Amino acid sequence: MTDILGGLLDLLTGNLQSLTDNLIAIGLALFALALGFFAIGYLNRRRQMLHQERMASLIKGLHYAGVADQVFARPTRTARDQLLSGLRWLVGGAGVAGAFYGYEALQPAADASAAASSALIGLIPGSVGLGQLLCGWICSRRERSTSNRAGLLSGFLGRRVAQPRATAYRPIAYRPAARRI
Repeated sequence: MTDILGGLLDLLTGNLQSLTDNLIAIGLALFALALGFFAIGYLNRRRQMLHQERMASLIKGLHYAGVADQVFARPTRTARDQLLSGLRWLVGGAGVAGAFYGYEALQPAADASAAASSALIGLIPGSVGLGQLLCGWICSRRERSTSNRAGLLSGFLGRRVAQPRATAYRPIAYRPAARRI
C-alpha cells in the first residue's frame, strides 16, 4: 500500500512541475487574448460614440466641428526620430550581446567560442538599429535637399518664396467673412 502511495506521490510531484509550466503558458495566452479583445471592444465603442455625437449634432441642426482627422493620424517621422530610434535599437542590441556574452563567459565550463556565438543574438536588434540610422541619414539628406531648393529659388527670384504650410481645417461656418467695400 505504501508503495502505491509513494508511486502516486512521485507521479504527482513529477507531473506537478510540467502542470504548472503549462498553466503559466495557458494563463499568459489567455491574458494576451483578453487584452486584445478589450482593445478591440474599446476602439469600437469609441468609434460608435463619435458617430453618435456627430449624428446628434446634425439632427439638432448644428455643425459638428468635432476632432480633426489629423489628431488621430499617425505623425510623420522626421530624421531626428529615425536617429533616436536607431540609436535605441543599436544600444539595445549591444546590451543584449554583452549580457549573453557575460552570462556564457561566467559559466563554470566557460568556452570562448560558445560565449561569442551566444552574443550573436545581439546582431538582430543591432542590425535593425543600423537600418534606422541609415533611414534617418537618407531622410535628413532628402529634407536638406528640399530646403536647399526653396532657398535657391528664392535667391534666384530675388524675393522670398512662401513655404507651403499645413493649414488646419476650419469649417465654412467659422471662416471669417470677406470684407465688403
